[in-house]
Amino acid sequence: MSKIGIIAGGGDLPIIAARNAQKEGFEVFVVGFDGFTSKEIERYANVSYFKLGSVEKPISFLKKNKINKVILLGKIEHVNVFSDIRADIRSVKMMLKIRKDLRPMSVFKVIDDELKKEGIEIIDSTSFLKDIIAPLGFISGKIKDEDIEQIKYGYSIAKKIADMDIGLSITIKDYSVVSVEGIDGTDECIKRTGSILGGKPFILVKVARTNQDFRFDLPVIGKNTVLNMKEAGGRIIAVESGKTLIIEKDETLKFASENDIKIFGI
Repeated sequence: MSKIGIIAGGGDLPIIAARNAQKEGFEVFVVGFDGFTSKEIERYANVSYFKLGSVEKPISFLKKNKINKVILLGKIEHVNVFSDIRADIRSVKMMLKIRKDLRPMSVFKVIDDELKKEGIEIIDSTSFLKDIIAPLGFISGKIKDEDIEQIKYGYSIAKKIADMDIGLSITIKDYSVVSVEGIDGTDECIKRTGSILGGKPFILVKVARTNQDFRFDLPVIGKNTVLNMKEAGGRIIAVESGKTLIIEKDETLKFASENDIKIFGI
């Protein structure tokens, strides 16, 4: 039986990937992190949990189980990394390499280099998630041509922001950028927009980097995104097609339809 490793943060993506990999006949081994990785993943994988910041022990776990390919999936908020990390000697050495450049892609490169030293390859994070990649065009509900024009405008700006490694989302209203995703993530960007606009309708535009590395940090939306849009007054979620993941796709689209939140793939 083929083996695959998943280095799993929080949220549903690691669970979905583990479940799909198991269905495809893979034996799944998961590096989980205390307080972040959902215990549900144990239904589909052999899981060992570690303190956030531990590097030596997770690598030993992967090597012991003869894992040479891994996927990085799941959410570990940057704010938590700064405050909750419990470093071992190896992770301290890694942090010394990135201490002056904490942009996500810089951090991922250091992780990639460290795993390569051990003969472990990070592969495309969508390998077991192809069925939840956003398609082009109307995904949930119909929108007007004028909305599509606004989305195209927002898309051009969002791509520049993403390529600067700032964030993958912006919100717009009447061709004006209201809020930009920062280290606090998409949900806070949405909430901030609702506060600024006082509940007036707006559009969320979420993209990938121009030269997106599919091993790292793909754009993701889900039911929680729709809920936050509803509560903030948002009306359209526009995502980059072919590069954005929709968590629990059927449930998310049903929830969007019920709450009159349109989803569009650009």
